[in-house]
Amino acid sequence: MKSVKAVFLALALFLAASAGCLNGLPGLSGATYPKIVPDPTGTMPEPPEYQFPFQDHSVTLPPIPVESPVYAGARSAEKSARVYDGGIGEDEWLSGIYTSMIADPAQDRFYEDLLSRLRGIRVDHELDDDEYLELVTVFVQSIDYENLDLVHPKYPIETYVDGRGDCDDRSMLLAGLLSRERYRVSLLYFDSELHMGVGIDCDDEGYANTGYGYIETTNVTLVGIVPTTLRGGTVLSSYPLVMPVGDGTRTYTRCNETRAIWEKLGETEATLTESRSGIQVLESSLRAEAESLELQRSNLDALLARGNTRAYNHQVPAYNAAIRSYNQHLDEYREKSDLYNTLADLHNYILTHQHDRKGTFELLFG
Repeated sequence: MKSVKAVFLALALFLAASAGCLNGLPGLSGATYPKIVPDPTGTMPEPPEYQFPFQDHSVTLPPIPVESPVYAGARSAEKSARVYDGGIGEDEWLSGIYTSMIADPAQDRFYEDLLSRLRGIRVDHELDDDEYLELVTVFVQSIDYENLDLVHPKYPIETYVDGRGDCDDRSMLLAGLLSRERYRVSLLYFDSELHMGVGIDCDDEGYANTGYGYIETTNVTLVGIVPTTLRGGTVLSSYPLVMPVGDGTRTYTRCNETRAIWEKLGETEATLTESRSGIQVLESSLRAEAESLELQRSNLDALLARGNTRAYNHQVPAYNAAIRSYNQHLDEYREKSDLYNTLADLHNYILTHQHDRKGTFELLFG
């Protein structure tokens, strides 16, 4: 995640303090935030064609026409805040930077054209509100991850055209799209972990009692599920700064299903770990039995070679009993291995089908 900054103007702070408020300073507000000034001479690369899995099919999203002056203006825009009021805290100006970059009106046509494509897919596949949110989410999650430690975050129009971005870039794009579709969303900024995700109203207490279910944007994951670890092994543990985006009221009503799927994944992991231990014990026992049988077989062959049939016949029943025991243990091993492999297939299916909440839930729970 990239850093953002605020520039504090000392003279403005002095004037504000002297005047007692900012209302007396003509043309001056408490802070100014990033703004796109279209560059009519600007150029841009060709936007990519996006392909990604969703539910039980693959989605192809052809490039939309993007205004190159807007893209160029976004690239060159100053992406920081100028703060004139010492009473504006870091949380406020930080939120102001991100939300102004998401809502910049110069991107209106970009948003509308992209959402028009996504709405077309919604109509074609008869998606409800929850499924449509999942479609938009998987689209953004499927954008290539990039972490170049750049100084500033990208505008959503930049992330789309570039076809890559890190956590804040992708989170801003997703929040911008969902907020314009009237979903109640926020940015969730984790300062200690230098990470950002998206929050969606799930009609419950949400992540860490924020009122928002968590959406990870750097990988394809289920809505409402917090990843165990992030890229680089980071674990989310701090309380996020919640930055509401837009004034939408639509909610996501399937967090109960995604939690049930994730709980089933945890159960399969625990069962696989326990089963793996038991199978390893059986494998060790079978190896020891096989070595013992080989030794007994060699002894029997030696007795026959010496013509000692009496001793041979005396030892054969024990050898045959050992073979029966080995075969019983081998059958047990095969049965447990088959069950393990079936469960492992289910576990891997859940992990690799997080783009398909609907199908995965139906598979697990009918």
